[in-house]
Amino acid sequence: MYRYRGFNSFFTTHPIVSILVGINILFFLLISLPIFPNRWIFERMVGVNILIANGEWWRLVTPIFLHSHFNHLLFNSLSLLIVGSLLEERVKRSTFVFVYLSSGIFANVITYIFASMTYIHAGASGAIFGILGVFATLTYFKKVHRQLSTSLVVIIILALLFTFTNTQVNIFSHIGGFIWGALCGYLIIRKRV
Repeated sequence: MYRYRGFNSFFTTHPIVSILVGINILFFLLISLPIFPNRWIFERMVGVNILIANGEWWRLVTPIFLHSHFNHLLFNSLSLLIVGSLLEERVKRSTFVFVYLSSGIFANVITYIFASMTYIHAGASGAIFGILGVFATLTYFKKVHRQLSTSLVVIIILALLFTFTNTQVNIFSHIGGFIWGALCGYLIIRKRV
């Protein structure tokens, strides 16, 4: 018989994913609620390629935790809860943090290199696509259960279709995060991270 175990149980088994979702929600509240200097916070953290070119390198990291509207936050948080918790169950916590942050940073670097200098970007999708990239590699090398691999392939295909059919997404971030994640997946298999 199934018993609902609640948030405490999820937090206990998936603390990194829970903390990351909490950070995303916190920053969303900071930039949304009028009791904070929300415009100032957003302007100091959002990725703006021309400002990165002028030496504001922290903007390669901070956009990972910003979301421009509620639906953006909701979609990325749900994606992180679903695929992030699957990966957190299978790797060391330090490996998960490395994959998530390095995928997000690499995605922002790719955005900086390939998008225009006036391009503005925010969101955790590059980091989430990094997790999908890890699973693509693990699935390719048959390192996940067959039933799960089928579900993951469907999720990856849908995510890539969404990337190429929606004009509102940062395609550079999605592809960059996915490629970096695929490399991380290979390193995980080789026990290098």
